[in-house]
Amino acid sequence: MEKIEFSDKLRGYLKKIENETEKEVKILESPQLGLKGMWAGFRYHPDFLIVIIRSGIHKPDETIERSVAHEATHGYILFKEKYCMAEFDESVEDNERKNIQLIFTMVDDIVVNKIISKNGFKPFGSEYLQMVKKEIEAMVLGQDFYRQFSDDLLFDDLLMISRYIIAWGFLEYFKLDVDEYQIIKKFTAVFEDAYPMQYRIAEKIKQIILQNNIFTSKGHCKTMDEILKLLKFKNLVHIININ
Repeated sequence: MEKIEFSDKLRGYLKKIENETEKEVKILESPQLGLKGMWAGFRYHPDFLIVIIRSGIHKPDETIERSVAHEATHGYILFKEKYCMAEFDESVEDNERKNIQLIFTMVDDIVVNKIISKNGFKPFGSEYLQMVKKEIEAMVLGQDFYRQFSDDLLFDDLLMISRYIIAWGFLEYFKLDVDEYQIIKKFTAVFEDAYPMQYRIAEKIKQIILQNNIFTSKGHCKTMDEILKLLKFKNLVHIININ
């Protein structure tokens, strides 16, 4: 892998994470990162903070650097802040693991985005609002935007719910400019009409988040426990802290 030259800002932030977690950040490449549009991903490893970026990136721009900072921060909250993670028995199937990981991610992302915004990075990438606009347009036209991402209807439903929760999180916990606020607010309003069943579940998740402080390890663990019970996944996963 050719060495990628990151900015001083990102290198400084990654060094800060390494110092506080006592784990080296390793940047790896892969042509596949899960959902379309992803620039980077985090992979758990007990000894390193592994960030995987899309293959072929040689001159990372602000959006890519923000993605790397975001994914490294997922490791930070696990190792430094002792946030919870999912642990599975061998009998749990891959699609169930994928669904549960998505549930964790939609809550974790609110925390991670808050942390990186306090360290000089934007809470969302430049592609986020463009995607939200496409989602709004599809919902207004009655098109089922989310079915393109997998053949698993349950995963698609969870993806819808996660998109709503993440959008709501930006409205609830971040200071947005007027245009950003209006776009994201419109998304949540249109979503309520377009997907009433998923909206009702998202509202229950929202209330669980509001009743607990997800910006602490204890509150996060309680939140995840209650959400997994709500969605009937609790018997498939152990919620653990890394010691």
